[in-house]
Amino acid sequence: MDREELLALDNSEIAKLLNEAVAAGKSKDEALAEYELDAAELMKQNIFWVKDKFMARAWSGYTSTKRSGNEYAQEGDGWRGDPHEFKGREVPW
Repeated sequence: MDREELLALDNSEIAKLLNEAVAAGKSKDEALAEYELDAAELMKQNIFWVKDKFMARAWSGYTSTKRSGNEYAQEGDGWRGDPHEFKGREVPW
């Protein structure tokens, strides 16, 4: 499989192939060289080297859409959690 065919696959499939190469005794760099990949290309595909294996993330950015409670909130005459000055603004909710 060449580089272009590999990049056409889903990122979890790419991570699986790379992990199989590592399980066969290759180092991280040897596995990447086998498929002509580099670290920048892995980041574009959302594949990361974590604890001696490749892991694929489902999507980039924050992985939760639930509110954490750390969103900006008005406290007294200022806003909690924001480094900028927001005094005098109305709470949008």
